[in-house]
Amino acid sequence: MSESRTLLLIASSANPDLLSTPRALGLRVVLANAVPPADGGLYDVHLPVDEFDEEAVLAAVRGHLAGGGRIDAVATFHEGSLHVAARVAAELGLPGNSQEAVRAMRDKYETGRRLEEARVPTPATRVVRTRAEALAVAGELSYPLVLKPQASGASQGVTKVADEAELKAAFDNISGIYGRDSFDEGGYSVPNVARVYAYPDAEGVLVQEYVRGDEFALDFVYGGGEYRLLAIHDKPYPFAEPHFIEGAYATPSQLPEVDQKALITTAVDALRALGATVGGAHVELRLTPSGPKIIEVNGRLGGTNAFVQESIRESTGVWGPREYLRAVLGEPVDFTGKENPTPAGFTPVLADRTGELAGFEGVAEAEALPGVVALRWMAAPGDHVVIKYPENPVSCFVLVLARGERREDVLSALESADQLLKPVYVN
Repeated sequence: MSESRTLLLIASSANPDLLSTPRALGLRVVLANAVPPADGGLYDVHLPVDEFDEEAVLAAVRGHLAGGGRIDAVATFHEGSLHVAARVAAELGLPGNSQEAVRAMRDKYETGRRLEEARVPTPATRVVRTRAEALAVAGELSYPLVLKPQASGASQGVTKVADEAELKAAFDNISGIYGRDSFDEGGYSVPNVARVYAYPDAEGVLVQEYVRGDEFALDFVYGGGEYRLLAIHDKPYPFAEPHFIEGAYATPSQLPEVDQKALITTAVDALRALGATVGGAHVELRLTPSGPKIIEVNGRLGGTNAFVQESIRESTGVWGPREYLRAVLGEPVDFTGKENPTPAGFTPVLADRTGELAGFEGVAEAEALPGVVALRWMAAPGDHVVIKYPENPVSCFVLVLARGERREDVLSALESADQLLKPVYVN
């Protein structure tokens, strides 16, 4: 691979494995984000700009090119920057998903509409902007239903409702998410993730058919007409409904091969229907008695902080971010993982109350557990936590990665670490 090629990385993650991947491919890196990593060796040029601001990034890129710089490929690992990357790639004539395809994946109503048109199985979905409209749709679809923001992430606002009173409360909660900069309680404050995940002109509330069945997450890299599976993650524990906060993931899947093939076929059909042509994807499906149904299609690899990808690497030996970068560089999608994947997985560990973090207990004990590979810290002493489900879903303070000879070994390590790791609060 030529070292002369230059990648524009529109980045927000501080994960060193993600940021070092372009270097491992021999690329020069133009990094566009607000705060560069401390390790200046991870990039060649820094464009100091809000990575979620389409016009600001585009202006910075134009300035870089006008000054004699070059860009041969565009990439991002973050949901909130997908539309930015698509706009830049389109202007420069470089490989990447189109702006239309990004909208079809970021705007969840548009996702449902296009999948229904293409007859890809997905829950019936309507977008509403008033309580009255929500109640009318409930009369059409019947309870139970799921309400969610038209465009957000991290399961923000997603709520199962069983009757009119619950629907009204969920609608009000989701409507109140838009326009807020933060969530505040008792003197503590945390940023509103909707400010990052929001998508232009997509601030409605979705009313969706509730789908029964186990849920699975599939990650893909695709390009040149090829859609290659990285892995299927089972979600071994049911959601604590009525909310849908993510829990443990485990791979390889223990589903029968016929069901795995059905999930893969449905996911690829969805990607094609949405116009996804070059990039990575994290597709969530439920396996119902009548077959798979698409719950969500994300136009980037699973896990902004890469633990989905680290779990896949522990299992198969394939590093998804590397293959994604190769795809946007125009190279063939042709990776191959282990013939017999190693059981691996991860779990988030959640804070239990609102407050200011002073530190964490059980760290050494968790790191010493058989099977635990790594801890990825999502919070630090001094950070605030505001427990306010479902409007603010962000309470994970650490992710635990594990592998083992058997699925049971992996889940045992994750469960033990979850029991050991505890936040300590200032007061």
